[in-house]
Amino acid sequence: MKRAALRGLGCMTASFAVLILTASLASAASPPPETEPTLRTDDFRALPPLQGPNYTIESTVPVSGFEGQFTLKTDLGSVKADGSDILHQRVKEVAAANALDKMSSSDVFVAALAKSTSQSAEAVGRAVTHPVDTLEGVPSGIGRFFGSIKDKVDDTVSDDSSQGVTEGVSDALGIGKARRQLAHQVGVDPYTTNPIVSTRLDSLSKAAFAGGVSLDVAFAVATAGAATAISFTKTVSDLAWQLPPEDIRERNQANLAALEVSPSTSNALLNNRIYSPTMALAFVEALKALGVKDGAGAFTQLAASAVTETEARFYINQLRMANAYKKQERIEKVEVAGKVGTMRAGSRLFVPMPVDYLSWTEGVKKAVEGKDFGAGERVVWLTGTTSLRAREGLREARWTVRDYAPLD
Repeated sequence: MKRAALRGLGCMTASFAVLILTASLASAASPPPETEPTLRTDDFRALPPLQGPNYTIESTVPVSGFEGQFTLKTDLGSVKADGSDILHQRVKEVAAANALDKMSSSDVFVAALAKSTSQSAEAVGRAVTHPVDTLEGVPSGIGRFFGSIKDKVDDTVSDDSSQGVTEGVSDALGIGKARRQLAHQVGVDPYTTNPIVSTRLDSLSKAAFAGGVSLDVAFAVATAGAATAISFTKTVSDLAWQLPPEDIRERNQANLAALEVSPSTSNALLNNRIYSPTMALAFVEALKALGVKDGAGAFTQLAASAVTETEARFYINQLRMANAYKKQERIEKVEVAGKVGTMRAGSRLFVPMPVDYLSWTEGVKKAVEGKDFGAGERVVWLTGTTSLRAREGLREARWTVRDYAPLD
């Protein structure tokens, strides 16, 4: 009788333990996936002023690929910005665009532009080196990295080693140099993808060449542009203005070789047309500053797979965030997890995520839960923030999250 009672008590205790364990597991389960939201500018931090001279930023902001899809309305037309990083650059370019527009309407350039289209069309046409194409099906943000958007995008990546030919023609004719001088005068990246700025840089640099315009005269016409619209380091800005593309490439190759990146991997990055000379400089200079050889080649190969400017900037900004992180702890190794770079600092795993808003999508859920990251602390830095579900999911997977982390 006593034994039966004890057996019964044991069964009850075991059942109670199972119930507690089940409840515990249920409470620890990650939240269900969610779709990316549409937010308002008030939901973001550290944006440029929403209104300024000659521009307004639309208040409604869809999020796609973890980046805000901003619309900047200017006196010269509307411009899209895939993420707050590009938005900052586009706002800085507003004053430059107006300065270039004023320059193009001056008497000296009106005559020069007419001359450039009538007398030297063939030569100048061969030297138009920076068209701004809009490709159908190109993903927004970095959603492709987590399977949110189709993985393959046609005709956006090229390993064509002849990509510098037109740039070489341009510099030989003097157009490339004129473009860099014009860009320096108004404080913009000479290789900017902003169509409002790029088309004006193209036409004015052609006019300076074919129309025989002195740039000193042209500069006297222009109003002051942005102080420096390039959003990278001063070193990158100065070199992009001063050096022709072939010299920048040579510098990048030497710096990558010093980090023991193979020539084939170096060429994979530098032959990707998504990386303008300015952006390639920014990537290599940031990798050089990090000073970590272990994994530098693998990360460079990963970065070479970028198919959009936003993706390329993501990898550049991962390195910039890593340089900020190393001020508090030494980074020993760079690793690759899927399509994202990760860093090892002792037993700690550090993942820099330069995104505006991380939602708990199916792809993020799988990435966070489906990989054995090993023992030790897991730290993720974001330049933006997360949704409540994403924060809960990361916490359950033992990640420490820092919002609004610095880029440099």
